[in-house]
Amino acid sequence: MEWMNDKLKKIMIIVIAIFIVLFLFLFLLSRCSRTFTPENLELEIVKKAKIYYKNHKDDLPGESVTKTLSLGDLTTLGIIEELDKMLDKGTTCSGSLTIENNNNYIMYSPILNCTSNNENYQSILLKDKLKENIVTTGDGLYNINGSYYFRGENVDNYLVLDGILWRIMKINDDGTIKLIENDKRSSVVWDDRYNDEMSNMVGINNYFYNNLNSRIKENLDEIYNGNEIFTDDGKGYIKKTSLCIGKRSKEDTSKDGSTECSERLDNQYIGLIQLNEYLIASLDQNCTDTMSNSCSNYNYLSKLKGNYWTITAFNGNTHYIYKIGTRVTTSSAINTAMARIVINISENTSVHGSGTEEDPYVVTGFEKKI
Repeated sequence: MEWMNDKLKKIMIIVIAIFIVLFLFLFLLSRCSRTFTPENLELEIVKKAKIYYKNHKDDLPGESVTKTLSLGDLTTLGIIEELDKMLDKGTTCSGSLTIENNNNYIMYSPILNCTSNNENYQSILLKDKLKENIVTTGDGLYNINGSYYFRGENVDNYLVLDGILWRIMKINDDGTIKLIENDKRSSVVWDDRYNDEMSNMVGINNYFYNNLNSRIKENLDEIYNGNEIFTDDGKGYIKKTSLCIGKRSKEDTSKDGSTECSERLDNQYIGLIQLNEYLIASLDQNCTDTMSNSCSNYNYLSKLKGNYWTITAFNGNTHYIYKIGTRVTTSSAINTAMARIVINISENTSVHGSGTEEDPYVVTGFEKKI
């Protein structure tokens, strides 16, 4: 019996040893699996911050308020572990996480500065990345009176946000970035109401008048308020703005927006392109007025597929709207075209990528999928 007890003890020792080795292996494996490259660390910070603030909503910034936390703050709050537990040996990072409340949707934008094996990794804000390549001739980004416009036919202004491919139109003077949807969507009427002047159901070309919405505005508001296009995470990047809804003549030669912005609609999150923004994107010197066919030349906005509405109405009657296709035309509001979405995103948006169609900018915290 004593030899059996000795044998049982040996078996127990072997089993315990196996468990210890297995535990150490799993522990080391978990440590390895928790190491992050700087780019993956950004994604992890966003992921962990969303989880934390889901349970600490009172700590979120108020409407239209932004706050910034250092990596040390994130560790102190328990949002992330100590960095030496998350990064490969020899990698050091500093940085911060900007949290912004836009219409009670939250944006999380991390910025990192990391060094590893004499290699540097630097996150960058989109507005700063774009300003690295300002041009005065040819295709590219132009500084025009403090706002920065993409002009020309072949411009690297592709961006992915919330699974949607956008084209960057401009950097506004407050640092926010204006985007227009790249891909096609279903056509809709601009407005289909009865028009007294025309004694017919041809629509009325007021985007918003006397607290009444056009059909196109109702459509856009439904897109923003619904969840078929934007997720809550995507809406966190959309900032409210003033839409320029002034009407324009066919002979108008202005491109600075003074005509369109003679009438404004404040506190909006989604809109359409202003006609002057189409005109200014052309590099053709013969693009001189509203209806110049030459404005379609050297203009990336004329290469977007299909016909799409502008937000700008014709001031010569009560039912014509300017529409963009291969050129600018006027169209009765009752006709159909795409409502190609235009939004303004936060000046604190950080990105990866180069902005080409093959390698678009991707907003940090989102996948490239489109």
